[in-house]
Amino acid sequence: MRYLFILFFLSNISIGSSQSDLAREHLSILTSDSLGGRGFTQNGQEKASNYIIKKLQEYDLKAGGDNNFRQELTYPVNTFPGSAQFSVENQNAIKIYGAGKDFLFHSASASIDIKGQIEEISIGFKFSRKAKNKIFYIEKTANNAKEIEDITQSFLFDLKASGNLLIIQDSAKWSWFPSSKQSNNSVLYVKDHLKSGAEIRATNEAKFVSNFNSSNVIGKIEGERSDSVILLSAHYDHIGQMGSAIFRGANDNASGVAMLLALAKYYGENQPKLDTYFLFTTAEEIGLLGSYYFIENPPFDLRKIKMLVNLDMVGTGEEGITVVNSKKHNRYFELLQKLNNDRITKIKARGEACNSDHCLFDQIGIPAVFIYTLGGKQAYHDVYDNGEDLSLEAFDELHDLIIESLNKY
Repeated sequence: MRYLFILFFLSNISIGSSQSDLAREHLSILTSDSLGGRGFTQNGQEKASNYIIKKLQEYDLKAGGDNNFRQELTYPVNTFPGSAQFSVENQNAIKIYGAGKDFLFHSASASIDIKGQIEEISIGFKFSRKAKNKIFYIEKTANNAKEIEDITQSFLFDLKASGNLLIIQDSAKWSWFPSSKQSNNSVLYVKDHLKSGAEIRATNEAKFVSNFNSSNVIGKIEGERSDSVILLSAHYDHIGQMGSAIFRGANDNASGVAMLLALAKYYGENQPKLDTYFLFTTAEEIGLLGSYYFIENPPFDLRKIKMLVNLDMVGTGEEGITVVNSKKHNRYFELLQKLNNDRITKIKARGEACNSDHCLFDQIGIPAVFIYTLGGKQAYHDVYDNGEDLSLEAFDELHDLIIESLNKY
């Protein structure tokens, strides 16, 4: 009896031992300055994919497609490889603003270097086709958000004139997203209210790249059987940087990458029942382009997929986890609940939502769920998602629960 107890105890250690310390090592690399927010400058995505491949090889995974870990693709994106600065002068007093914290250029903005006084405008203002080097200013409120968005889109993509700047005062939380287009004009968001007649200076170096090179990373572990496939996914790209502002993407989605690497390490040491693929996608942030490319160019018959588990933003967990598509795949959701045994505070059900890489798989009929954690630090698509105070509260428990649930599903 004692011998059997020891065997049982040791068998649980292989799953239940702490993963969070190793996860923090992954996070420190993936969010470092040299990767530039895993975006479109400093070869940040290439460095991130190199790191992932190195770890997969250490964990004895095979290349997941065409004898290559990489699945290369290209897409258009507006990038910000140079400086981004903003300052305001009032009565000979100059205030220099911090990129990402005090001001932010719209991601479709063109390069600009402009100085002059602001011209206040109101809702319904019509921009002149002959406008050149003009600086417009409007304040966003809770009551005019829709109108401000319409003005922004018109200014960026309908205005034929070029070289102009629209400043939007917006004290709400900002979330930055990359753009696949570049305007002839620029939009800048600022937290402060600017006084009429204020003298401003704005500089931004933007570069449009029509064919940005990136790649999905695919690893594989052969199972005891090959008639079905388990697919685990997480996107490794993030939104990069703008001037000195680095959007490090610790929770979104270095945390998901860390989880996928932890699972790869486990299965590298413990052969799964089914062939198991690990898909680290690129270009999730700019429109799920990596997962779309994978579906269009699959390295195996997608009809073999028994379940896809997508992991995105799993760095917290104080308030539990959410399972997207749980109502569609209720059997898997109920299995998670049954196996949990109160380790994770709460497992919340959510219906369909096209908000991460699981979406396109789901739309073509492949069983797919998306898991993210709840609570903790709420930074999202901003400079504050930097890894500081990221709790990894449910990281170990979720790691074990995924393994146990897939073993029984």
